[in-house]
Amino acid sequence: SGVAVDYESERIPPMSDDVSTSLYRFLQEALTNAIRHASPRSIRVRFTRDAEWVALEVFDDGEGFDLPAAFAEGGLGLAGMRERLDFVGGALEIDSCSGCGTRLKALVPANFLEVVE
Repeated sequence: SGVAVDYESERIPPMSDDVSTSLYRFLQEALTNAIRHASPRSIRVRFTRDAEWVALEVFDDGEGFDLPAAFAEGGLGLAGMRERLDFVGGALEIDSCSGCGTRLKALVPANFLEVVE
């Protein structure tokens, strides 16, 4: 696509298959939507963890969109992201406005990660 993607990650412990698949599909959909609809020059992906949450954020500098209108139009991409995250006890945060880019943030409770002994 020719869009630069910058990836930043902390050390994240192993996860269950359900969590890793949910986060992978979230990232796949977020990147696809940004490239297909937002015409960004760059995308930044950040994967972090604190005591309570694992967060996967996707920031793009593209066109942005009107959030209420996107849900009213029945866009399956955002709804699918939300469903995948709900499945693992997570949440989706969306910040966007027309002309100002988009930030999508997938949150999964840290206690959903696998415990590796």
